[in-house]
Amino acid sequence: MPSHNEFRGQRGGGFDPDDIPWDQVAKKINLILIGLAVVAVLLLGKSAFYRVEASDEGVVLRFGRKVATVPPGLHAKLPWPIDKVYLVPVQRIQSLEFGFETSQAGRKTVFASQTSDDLAVAEMLTGDLNLGHVEWVVQYRVKDPMDFLFKVGGTGNANLTNLPSGVTSDVNAAVPDTISDVSESVMRKLVGDSSIDYVLTIGREQLAAEAEQLIQEELDSFEAGIEIITVKLQTTSPPTAAVQDAFQEVNRARQKKEQVVNEAQGERNSKIPAARGAKDKAIAEAEGYQNRVVLETTGKISAFLAQLTEYDKAPEVTRKRLYLEAMEVILAQAGDKTIIDESVRGVLPLLNLDQRSSKPAVKTGVSR
Repeated sequence: MPSHNEFRGQRGGGFDPDDIPWDQVAKKINLILIGLAVVAVLLLGKSAFYRVEASDEGVVLRFGRKVATVPPGLHAKLPWPIDKVYLVPVQRIQSLEFGFETSQAGRKTVFASQTSDDLAVAEMLTGDLNLGHVEWVVQYRVKDPMDFLFKVGGTGNANLTNLPSGVTSDVNAAVPDTISDVSESVMRKLVGDSSIDYVLTIGREQLAAEAEQLIQEELDSFEAGIEIITVKLQTTSPPTAAVQDAFQEVNRARQKKEQVVNEAQGERNSKIPAARGAKDKAIAEAEGYQNRVVLETTGKISAFLAQLTEYDKAPEVTRKRLYLEAMEVILAQAGDKTIIDESVRGVLPLLNLDQRSSKPAVKTGVSR
């Protein structure tokens, strides 16, 4: 290639384009174009593939219109700006805290110091014009990705860290603000319709259940695409320490009362079935005894009536037969017997009265 001085000489004598080495210029231009093409291919290839996490779903938009909803895994799309993917955490349970803030969750949760904003949210006026301190938690998840993305406030600021071009995560920052506003409005309405005693004691679970239902209804009317999992009241107390102690004492007394009632109910439930079982057993035994006695008496009556019938037919024979049968029973229970005639004398020396005979006694008299 000519030097600067040669160009100056040429400039003095006239510039000749044929002196420029066009083949070298063309090679350099080709190299630049090839490099740009490789960079473009790499960028397009990187933006054509993306990964959806296990807790997410991907909503694919092509020129702003939804074309697919993809499950977790590795997927391909047309390069940006043709296709754009929003990653929506449909399986992730998210929480919002009202009146307090958790600084470190774990086995032993650490809470941050309450700020003026926390107190402003937690302090509420009850229906009987008392001031109560109410803290609660709302847990929710995304149930409809399209409503979540575009029906409430549009997409928020995207977090594109380590994501391919055209893939957006944590897309709608407006929804948590909407849930916060709706939750606070509903809770203030419910507390404002209740007495301070109801809020601090027996009404906690009922308030949480009603709040969950009303928050869900409001969000459904906004088409927010959100499902409320649970609403849990964390703390309900009076605002001042002196009043808190008194209310806590009342609450402990109520709990003690419920404990005693439950124990008494358990004792009752354990003894009543046993008493009922003993009653049923006694009744069954009495009925069995009654049936046995009735049957035995009926049998005796039938036997007596049969004997009476035979007696009417032959009184003398029947009377003698009854006598002999009775004596047979009586004498069988009398042991060894010796029967002698009243005219016999001096028989005692001949008998060994101390010896027990194994032979049956000799009976004399009238036979059957």
